[in-house]
Amino acid sequence: MTTRGHADLRIRAVRSWPREHGKEAPHLTLSAADKVELGRLAQIIEYKTVGSLIFSQGDEATYLYLLAEGVVRTHHVLNNGERQVLAFLWPGDLFGLAENGRYLSCAEAITPSKVYRFPIRRLEHFLLKNPSIQDSFFVKAVYDLRNTQRQLIVMGRFDIPRRLAAFLLDCSAHEHYFDHRTKILTLPMNRDDIADYLGTSAETVTRALNRLESEGMVQRITARKIELKPAILKAFIDLN
Repeated sequence: MTTRGHADLRIRAVRSWPREHGKEAPHLTLSAADKVELGRLAQIIEYKTVGSLIFSQGDEATYLYLLAEGVVRTHHVLNNGERQVLAFLWPGDLFGLAENGRYLSCAEAITPSKVYRFPIRRLEHFLLKNPSIQDSFFVKAVYDLRNTQRQLIVMGRFDIPRRLAAFLLDCSAHEHYFDHRTKILTLPMNRDDIADYLGTSAETVTRALNRLESEGMVQRITARKIELKPAILKAFIDLN
C-alpha cells in the first residue's frame, strides 16, 4: 500500500433513472475548485496487490472511501460463515457504509486500485459548509438507492440465467472492461465472486453461462473474456 499526490475526483451518478441498461452512467460535474477542496480532505491510497483488504466487517468506521481507479468488492460474512457479495464498485463509487460506528461489510480490491480516503467527521463538517458538493453526495446516495432497488427486482424475480445476463450487461457499462467495437467484456472478478453476488454456486453460474452461450447471447473466448450480444441479452432479461 502506498500513498501519493491527488488525481482527478469524480462521482459516478445521474440525477434520474438511467434509461439504457448497460450504458455507462455519466459522472456528476465537480468544479476544479470543488476537486481541490475535496482533495485537501482526502488521503490517496493505492492497493497494488489483488485481494488487498481496505477494511473489515465490524471495524470502526472512521473513513468514507471514493474509488478513483480499479474495481473493489464489498461482501458481508453471515453467522454461518457464508459470504454474500454485496457490490462490485467502479471508479466514481463511494463506499464505507456503517451502523453504530462499525462497517457493515468487508471491502477488498479485486484489481490494482486507488481510493480517496476521507475522515468521516471532517467530511461531515466540510459538506455542511459546501452545499454544492453536499448535493453531489446526496445525488450519489439516491442513485445508489435506485440501483439497489433494481438489484432487488433482479434477485427476487429472475432465474439465474437472467440474473447473469443482467450482471454481464451491467459490467459492459464500464468502458475500461468492455470494448464497444468487438463487444468483448473482460471480467475483473472471478466465477466465485459472481456466484456469491448472484446468490448461487459457481457451478450454477457455469451452467447459466452455458445456456446463454448455447442460445447465442454470448461467446466465451477465455475464462474472463466474453463476447456479448447486447441486444439479445437485453431482450432476454426484458427489464423495463
